[in-house]
Order: sequence, then structure tokens, then C-alpha cells
Amino acid sequence: MLRIALSLSCALGVAGCSLANDCASGLIHKAYDPGSDRYAVVEERDCGATTGKATVVRVGRASRSPDAAVEVFVADDDHGLARAMEFPNMAIGVVWRRPGELSIAFDSKARVFRRLPTAEGARISYISTEPIAFPGVP
Repeated sequence: MLRIALSLSCALGVAGCSLANDCASGLIHKAYDPGSDRYAVVEERDCGATTGKATVVRVGRASRSPDAAVEVFVADDDHGLARAMEFPNMAIGVVWRRPGELSIAFDSKARVFRRLPTAEGARISYISTEPIAFPGVP
């Protein structure tokens, strides 16, 4: 009986804890730095039914693999609190204000998990407002 219980426990543990990345990402927006080969990508990450969708901004360089892009911003809509009607997920604005300077605007109700000040030699500024105010280009 103990052997069956241990076998069942091990099987359930393996089934419930996958080491593989089961998340799907969908491209929302891509913005190019006017002064270099840098770019910013906005993606929606969906890791399944047990988690909400996350909005991810990555900064990379065209001369490198997309997998080398750095996650600079990760947030979610906090169970719908930061969701705008016209967006399926969290509203976000990403603009290169000038060469080497990225601006990311998001709703202040969002839950932010990552917010880096620099990546790939670019400075990153953040605008948190309610409702969201999209950054302009000077």
C-alpha cells in the first residue's frame, strides 16, 4: 500500500510540475530606435488557465538573436483593474522619444513585476497614469 501511495505521489508531482516553458507569446507592437539597430517589442504572454496574461516589453538589437532581447518591463492588468475597453489585455504605450531613449506608458492600476532603467545601452523612462496617457514623440 505504501508503494502505491509513493508511486501515485511521484506521478502527481511530475504531472503538476512541468519544467518546460508552456507559455505562449503574441506580438502586439514593435518600435524601432531611430538612432541605432535597437528595437522594443511589446508582447502578451499567456501561461495558461492558472495565471493571468502578462504584458512584456523587451529591448533588443537587430544584429542579435531575438532570444537575446532583454525583458525590461513585465506587468499584468491586476485582474482587470488596468484593462482598457479597446485593449484585450493591459493598455500600454511604447515610444522611442529620441535615439537611445525609450518611454513606456502604462495604467497606474497595473501590477508591475519588472521595471529596468536601462537595457542595450538605452535609457528607459516610465509614465504611470490613470487612465493611461500615451507618450508623445517630441
